[in-house]
Amino acid sequence: MYDNLINNLKHFMPFPEDDLDFFLSLMEPRHCKKHEKIIRIGDPVNYVFYIDKGLIRYYSEHGGKDQTLRLFRENMWVSEYASFLTRKPSMICIEALEDTTLLQMHFDRMQEGYERAKVFERFGRKIAEALFIREVEMATERRTKSAETRYLELVQNDPAIINRVPLKYIASILGIEPESLSRIRRRTTRTKNGN
Repeated sequence: MYDNLINNLKHFMPFPEDDLDFFLSLMEPRHCKKHEKIIRIGDPVNYVFYIDKGLIRYYSEHGGKDQTLRLFRENMWVSEYASFLTRKPSMICIEALEDTTLLQMHFDRMQEGYERAKVFERFGRKIAEALFIREVEMATERRTKSAETRYLELVQNDPAIINRVPLKYIASILGIEPESLSRIRRRTTRTKNGN
């Protein structure tokens, strides 16, 4: 279970062996059933999660409708990070779309890690930077690229995700109705097939 996490950590930066062992001791496994809410709007956010296996939907709710903002899959980190850091109630809901295995770290345990060694602070900073960069990229893409272009990039960059997620969530991420996504899919399939 921890092998994927160890590889993920080493991808971000080198970890001395004793610090790596300590880091792993801060993590605890959590198993979530399909459709289980991991974080609800209004909940305190006490954990940051590493996805060992499964798929997560990150969404907001407005006026009785939800909007999928992001999807997270294996080997990704997820939390309602602003609420996690500020200790304020969550504005976001996080739900398992499949049976999911997480490794979670409590806020207090993370602080222990920060106090123990600089490597933990550097790792926390690198995760925060990666999350920030991805949010800026996504906001820029929403303003500068068409839904069709963003869909084609999603298919190119993460083709397996399309088969794991209901299309209504893909449409929501793109900011369009499911019917519009169906038209895009038909058009791009015809173009790909030369029709």
